Amino acid sequence: MDDQQALAAIVLWNSGHFDTLDIGKLLDVGEDAVCRTLNAARTIAAGGSRP
Repeated sequence: MDDQQALAAIVLWNSGHFDTLDIGKLLDVGEDAVCRTLNAARTIAAGGSRP
């Protein structure tokens, strides 16, 4: 997943209209990549460091 896809995944997830599987299909990436991206974004938002 590139940076633009990661940002799109976060925006789509935060909209509340898409689940991780739908986002993965839309961006043509695996659902696991979407989950990792969202988890990393949550960690960073909570003040943690980037993995």
